[in-house]
Formats: sequence, structure tokens, C-alpha cells
Amino acid sequence: MPKIISANRLADGRVVYVGRDGDWSEIFAKAKVFANEAAADPALSKTRDDVNAGLIVDPNLVEVVEEASGMRAATLREAIRAAGPTIDFLARKPIFDNALVTRLETGNGPETVAVKRREDFRSPARIRTPAIISS
Repeated sequence: MPKIISANRLADGRVVYVGRDGDWSEIFAKAKVFANEAAADPALSKTRDDVNAGLIVDPNLVEVVEEASGMRAATLREAIRAAGPTIDFLARKPIFDNALVTRLETGNGPETVAVKRREDFRSPARIRTPAIISS
């Protein structure tokens, strides 16, 4: 089965692939395809230099399927790695409303910041105010 070489870039954790030009690429479609594991082994061994230089971590072979529409990962794990996270890292609505963050001053101690969650204002019986102590 055809293979490509995948790793994670240490600078930012992104998934990268050995490209057709021999450089690392973030784009799955630009990965160099090797006919089999034996053909990929020399290139995989060469990636150890980049591991030692602190550029990447965990280089490994990934099985791919070549179709008329292009190449795709053969396993779900690698398909997810190629497509990116399955969750939205940017919250669609803020967890805390800026207007709901209140500052309380204590008489003799450090300032306490009480953060009231959005749901805390729906029911008075459920008020939770986690305190963050700062000096």
C-alpha cells in the first residue's frame, strides 16, 4: 500500500508531511507518495536529522489510498490529522461576558476577582463565584 511520511512540527505542533521537494509541508496533498514501506524507509531515516535538530517529532509512515479524486489517508486517525481538529477551538459565544466580570476589593488583603459565569445569572440558587487571587 502507498505511504507518506508524517510528523508534528515542534514550533507549533502542526501536522507536517515530507513534500515532493523533500521539504516539510502542512498540505496533505503535497506529500511525497512512496510505493511501499521499503521505498519510504530511506526518507524516513533521513527525517531523524530533523528530529535531532529539534524541527519535528514522531516521524512515521502513513498509509494512503490514491483515488481519482486524489489521495486520502487510509485510517480515520490520519484523516483527522490531515483535515485538522474535529472541534472548533474558537468559541462561538464567549464563556464569560465582560460585563459580568466584577472586581471586589477586600479591606486588608489582595484584590479578589470574582467571575460569574453566564449561567449563574439565570438562577440565584446556582451562583458560583470562583475567585482568582492576584497581588
